[in-house]
Amino acid sequence: MAFMVHSQELPPIIKYAPNTYKAGNQNWMISQNKQNFMYFANNDGLLEFNGSEWILYPSPNESILRSVKVIEDRIYTGCYMEFGYWERNQNGLLKYKSLSEKIKSKILDDEQFWNILQFDHWVIFQSLNQIFIYDSKRENFKAIKPESGIFKAYSVAKSIYFQTVKNGFYEIENGVSKLISKDPFLSIIKLYQFINAIIHYYY
Repeated sequence: MAFMVHSQELPPIIKYAPNTYKAGNQNWMISQNKQNFMYFANNDGLLEFNGSEWILYPSPNESILRSVKVIEDRIYTGCYMEFGYWERNQNGLLKYKSLSEKIKSKILDDEQFWNILQFDHWVIFQSLNQIFIYDSKRENFKAIKPESGIFKAYSVAKSIYFQTVKNGFYEIENGVSKLISKDPFLSIIKLYQFINAIIHYYY
């Protein structure tokens, strides 16, 4: 009796130690560009890996880089009281441009930007206190500051949602927050399950 067994071949997993990539031992977020370059929000700055070589670009204000998101030819990053983007110069190296310097008066003391999302030509920078929406065409900002803190913002099915600590679950429409539900059913654990279910349904 013969049996035929079908198995899914998994890609090889390679573990790189900090002494190999010569940066901090914590990476907070990962993003990838169309050329398959990998970008890491690292304790020491923006870490780039092209498949064979590692390059570390120090954080713009020497703080821990908390978030990274590749959008077209730009690499957007967020850290302590600062966010902006990196673009490649004529020498092939990345150069940083601050966006938050335009709205410094609106950034809170000790605020850190933990998440970056994209919706059409808008880039969303999320801290635990507020959300800044950057219009990359008009180069201006809208801000959303809930009464209570923000747990997490999500990009799901071509919409942007965020959950507050006390005041419910919101959707962002035209740069304005719209309350979806204040039902206590949407606890942190259940909300994560809800979001994951939607993601699996659409993707």
